[in-house]
Amino acid sequence: MDRAKLLVADDDDVTLTMLDAALSAQHEVVAVTGGQAALKAARSRAFDLVLLDVDMPDMDGYTACQALKAAPETAELPVLFLSARVNLDERLRGYRVGASDYLTKPFEVAELHAKIAHAVEQRERQRALSGQLDEAMNAVLSTANLYGEVGVVLSFQRRLAECRTYRALADAFFDTLAQMGLDGCIRLVGRAGVWSGTARAECSALENSLLDHIEQNKGPSIQPVGHDNTSFHYGSVVMLVRGLPQSPSPAQFDPDTIERLARAKDNVALLAEGLVARMRALDAENQHHDAEHARRLVALTRETLVDIAAQQHANRMHLEQVFQRMRTAIEHAYIHLGLSETQEELLSDTVQRHLEQAMSIFDQSNQIDAHMQRLIRKLNGDA
Repeated sequence: MDRAKLLVADDDDVTLTMLDAALSAQHEVVAVTGGQAALKAARSRAFDLVLLDVDMPDMDGYTACQALKAAPETAELPVLFLSARVNLDERLRGYRVGASDYLTKPFEVAELHAKIAHAVEQRERQRALSGQLDEAMNAVLSTANLYGEVGVVLSFQRRLAECRTYRALADAFFDTLAQMGLDGCIRLVGRAGVWSGTARAECSALENSLLDHIEQNKGPSIQPVGHDNTSFHYGSVVMLVRGLPQSPSPAQFDPDTIERLARAKDNVALLAEGLVARMRALDAENQHHDAEHARRLVALTRETLVDIAAQQHANRMHLEQVFQRMRTAIEHAYIHLGLSETQEELLSDTVQRHLEQAMSIFDQSNQIDAHMQRLIRKLNGDA
């Protein structure tokens, strides 16, 4: 063991001289008289252990020990009592005020060395364990933060599946950004149009101009905007995130903050990629919906035209029958009218001419129907 720095306090000069002689060969010893002097010395420099006499006039050892344990800078300093009091109550009192051990006078030098060595080694082990605990706690906290951040991103991805509009996508993005302690503006561009805004309102003229500038860059890209902002351009998703420096400087931030900001940038990029994927899915759904609507419209048009054609055919047949009955009725009427043969022929020709004109109207309708059938075939992709 290296030479330990010992602070020895006693109101008896003979005892101090004896302790210095017994300990100085192996340790660095500082001897003081009284409890007040011990407190002053312990606060002025670092020691590995304090030896306190219990009975001192200005401040007894118990009170001095309590004062040492109450001060943050000396709270971990081991205290070993030297006392002529040998009963159990005194030992328990020493334990209550935080002492590491209790040695009665007169003492054996070898026992004193053993107790000092044990107390100093125990303190070193506590320091090592404390350091390991701090490292473990930092690792746990770092891991917890990491899993917390991953959870935020996963929650965002699950929420995206429920979004049916660009506005809903933007709301999910801003809610997640707020959980990360960030803010900004976004523009979404797709088949459903363009949506630009912030978490609170529409983009200001300045924000729109910044998004315009970012949109001019070829995506995908992540670029710094000023000292404390970062832009993300993924084609259909353009965003500006405030308070997220692209390359945080060690002069401005501690290493933990720099690491956290780097993770935040990666997480925001994941949010952007999630938005792009969901927008593509929404656009595909809208395209499919539009195509399905068009197909239903074509089918309805075809059915309507078939009904019209059938109705026209029925009307033509009915009209032919009407004219045929009218011609028969007129021919029967010739007998009663007393018309000459020339008059009968003239009347028959007139009726026949108007019948042909009426039929020609249906022929024109048939031509229109043929045009509509060709149009339907084109809409179906048959021609």
